[in-house]
Amino acid sequence: MSQLPLPSSAEGVFKAWALERAAQRKGGLSPRSLASYHSLWTGWTEYLLGNKQMSWHEATSTDVRAYLEALSPRAQARGLVHVSTVTQRRYYRVLKKIYAFALVHEWVANSPVDAGASVSPTEQMDSLVFHALDWQALLEAVPSPVDPPPQDQPWLGVRDQAILRLMMQSALTVAELASLDIGDVQHPRLGAARGIGELWPAQEAPSSEEGSPVMLDLSGARKAQDRRIALPLEASQAVLAWLTVRATLPLPQDAGTPLFVSRKKAGRLTPRALFHLANRHVNAVLGPRYPHTVLAHAGPMTLRNSCMVRWLDAGEPEEDILARAGLRESQALLRLRKHVRASDSDIDGEAIDSSTSAA
Repeated sequence: MSQLPLPSSAEGVFKAWALERAAQRKGGLSPRSLASYHSLWTGWTEYLLGNKQMSWHEATSTDVRAYLEALSPRAQARGLVHVSTVTQRRYYRVLKKIYAFALVHEWVANSPVDAGASVSPTEQMDSLVFHALDWQALLEAVPSPVDPPPQDQPWLGVRDQAILRLMMQSALTVAELASLDIGDVQHPRLGAARGIGELWPAQEAPSSEEGSPVMLDLSGARKAQDRRIALPLEASQAVLAWLTVRATLPLPQDAGTPLFVSRKKAGRLTPRALFHLANRHVNAVLGPRYPHTVLAHAGPMTLRNSCMVRWLDAGEPEEDILARAGLRESQALLRLRKHVRASDSDIDGEAIDSSTSAA
């Protein structure tokens, strides 16, 4: 493909891309698709100018994600506040194609439409936020951790309890949970510093450190995701209980091995497996109250969003919430604020609210 000169406007970029698509034998655009894609591109460039004061070629991955999350549905009469992830991913694919075209012609150094900008396929349809009463029921249904766990307790149950508490009490994402290694867990009783994942007995830990929280080292595609967080008491105890059980399994115990492993291949848990784990818990607790269709897509992102709303309910400083959740800008919390209630007495009786992803 021969190099084309850089168009003088964002409109020119779209026209150049559309002409290239029209020249293809396969994959050409119909007039209707062309009009739809043009409207999409215009909305994107106007968003950048109006909200970011930047041109199309200055956009970053974070800007693309923020735009996808800020999309509003046309069918306001249906009561929706945000579009579904199906629509978000369609916008994502179109923007990715146009920026890939620009990248080929060296109009941009890097495409901002990357994995960090994408809406995860596991965030099926619209995410949900549970109100405080249902949230309390979901939390109470997770057994309190016991360390060491009873010998007759299946190891999968101990693992799942730790994962659920990390989702529900620390708002971890699917990607963060799947990528955790033993070496990412820091606690005085953990021998990860010696290259192993085994726990020292509680009585051998220094008395001053006995009640120390578990610290998790997290990382991701965005800078804000690189952080160390302290886990709440029960989440800390659940992770320590899981490490106690994990050390008894025929698995590698060094710091570079996955913290949470699958049942079949003892490898990392997949996003699909983590979604089903969360969804099973939600349906087991709330299934009798609501139709299956309401809870069909309630998964890790639902629990993450609901956890952050509870932090907002409690009046925690916004900067602290952003830091704990691995978010950079306060805009990421705007879509959750409509769910905040000062107290349980303010709950309007609506079980769950439609919402797009906040992370």
